[in-house]
Amino acid sequence: MKIKRFTAGNMQAGLKTISETLGPEAVILSNRRLANGLEIVAGVDEAEYELFLESQPVDQQESDIIKAEPDQPAPQLDSETMKQLFAAMSDKNTQAFEPHATVKQPYLNTRITADVRSMTKAAVQAPKQPAKKPAPAAATPPVEQAAVQSDISMLRREIDGLKDMLKAQAEQLREPAVVTDISPQYERLEARLHTLGFSGRLTRKLLAQFDKEEAIETNWRKTMSRLASAIPTPIYEPFDNGGVFALTGPTGAGKSTTIAKLAAHAVRDHGAESVALVSLDWFQVGGQEILNSVADILGIEFHALTEHDSLQETLAQLSEKRLVLIDTSGSRPAIAHWNNLMEDTALRNQLRTLLVLPSNMHSASVNQFIGLHARKAFAAVVLSKLDESASFGSVIEPVLRNSWPVWFCTTGQNIPQDIEKADARALISRLLDALKKEPAQLATAG
Repeated sequence: MKIKRFTAGNMQAGLKTISETLGPEAVILSNRRLANGLEIVAGVDEAEYELFLESQPVDQQESDIIKAEPDQPAPQLDSETMKQLFAAMSDKNTQAFEPHATVKQPYLNTRITADVRSMTKAAVQAPKQPAKKPAPAAATPPVEQAAVQSDISMLRREIDGLKDMLKAQAEQLREPAVVTDISPQYERLEARLHTLGFSGRLTRKLLAQFDKEEAIETNWRKTMSRLASAIPTPIYEPFDNGGVFALTGPTGAGKSTTIAKLAAHAVRDHGAESVALVSLDWFQVGGQEILNSVADILGIEFHALTEHDSLQETLAQLSEKRLVLIDTSGSRPAIAHWNNLMEDTALRNQLRTLLVLPSNMHSASVNQFIGLHARKAFAAVVLSKLDESASFGSVIEPVLRNSWPVWFCTTGQNIPQDIEKADARALISRLLDALKKEPAQLATAG
């Protein structure tokens, strides 16, 4: 990661220069007040930075010093502007989501390998005899120490995730071989499940009760009924009793839009005074501005926190609120920061974390993101962007594997309309639409 330190008269000016210097993928690692303004430490992955430099004119100069700019009054947004805002937000999130899968992964793998080799080499070459006492070196700034610790923590979790993946593959290899004497009907149902995005392992489990004496459609209806019964969904509205809920998910999953929809419903049902929003997304440039606008439009309280602010103290200030929604970032430093926060048992017991999974996410990316979090970290799941992908079996699979309840589903960008309480049979019905939209695969599967 490329890390740079900036000084600025105010946050608005700082964000602008960070974006111009490091690119739009830069994340804020820390900030602190100075006598004459702010000191901001920002960073960006090397791969993203290289792409940014390639897109810039050759004669462009970088500057670490930001001149003070006067604060501008926040614009007032009407309903039409709000629609445009969230449409733009959706496009931005989609663009942000794709590069993470294509650009950062090679860099991540290279980095893990290089770091492991470096640590191994250092351990082998370490002197056995005590060396002379070196002259005192300048202390490493706390901010840089924190960044290094976050990187180490994330590397450990990534390595643990790789171990889990290898264990899962080993278990799959140890499974009994699939019986070759299977009926053509079984193969057709197997093909249908693969079309829906389910893995071979789950497909075999779903078809474990296949009865070759029954008609294919009878077997299919029973299989889909078993699948629906295995997806936990709420009977009552999950937010009926209020509470504190943090939403986490990959970049581009639709967390901010989902929070806006949930907040709008809560304001409609219980009034603006009962709802508050909290943003921990200081890692991404401009990450807190959208929810700030949402809060202004809904007339609800909003807190934009930095790494120097206490989430626990903020929640104590909001203890009278019926519903508090917390937005987090999907970046690697943000996940490390969130994991550190959740080590506090008192804070962990004070809130519930919802995992937002976009239906268009590949199963490998889903498993990688989940692997970066502590086990049993999520209370429930929100399935987002169901309107953008018909075959979303890849996000249903971790739900079944971990027995997570699915609380909400989002089906578009309209606020607050395009969100609904999850219903297992409605989910299966939507999933089966994939077969109708894939005539070639349906012919093979059918």
